[in-house]
Amino acid sequence: MINLSLTRPNTLVHAVTERLREAIVTAELKLGETLSEEKLATAFGVSRTPVREALNLLQLQGLIEIAPQRGSFVFRPTVEDIAHLCDFRISMELTVIPLCEVHDHESTNAALLECLEKMEKAFAEDDGFAYATFDDALHQLFFSHCGNPYFQDAYGLIAGKISALRNNLTIDYQADRAVSMEEHRQIVKMFSESEFEDIEKVLKAHIGRTRENFLQAMENGVF
Repeated sequence: MINLSLTRPNTLVHAVTERLREAIVTAELKLGETLSEEKLATAFGVSRTPVREALNLLQLQGLIEIAPQRGSFVFRPTVEDIAHLCDFRISMELTVIPLCEVHDHESTNAALLECLEKMEKAFAEDDGFAYATFDDALHQLFFSHCGNPYFQDAYGLIAGKISALRNNLTIDYQADRAVSMEEHRQIVKMFSESEFEDIEKVLKAHIGRTRENFLQAMENGVF
């Protein structure tokens, strides 16, 4: 008989993992930055073991790159990575948006309107970080309301990378943010009116411009 005895969850590893993930996603740790197990362990006040396990978990999420004989680094995207991320995002969102209509249009619409209101406030206050946070949250609402947890899990594979890329942008995209804000208004309005063909056009333009911003940042040495 195999041993099926239960072990207590390693909350320390979880805590280190979540804090490191937050630091990457919010750009406290920059893309490509070297991560020393010893320095991280000292900063957290823990041994190197939970740090090493946390780095391995974040590698599975694509947020950490571990190179033999070289060490661990925050991920750094290539041009191909950005293209793949944006293509995947378009495909996924266009799949789940109609599912939200079928599963629970009213609840989805209410959540979108609430999130849009927070985006409007962040936009009016020129709070780029808050705006990006609610931008991410609005898109994730389509996955959390589509009625299929597998789509939500699949989007989770890239959500951290998208947030990290956005928050690492140091160029002033205020003018672009105005366009982005208007596109989000359109997307929410079109969803409320079940205009899915129009949503597809706006969404493709929206994510396509995001791709161009990421590529421009790469050319400028931001990534």
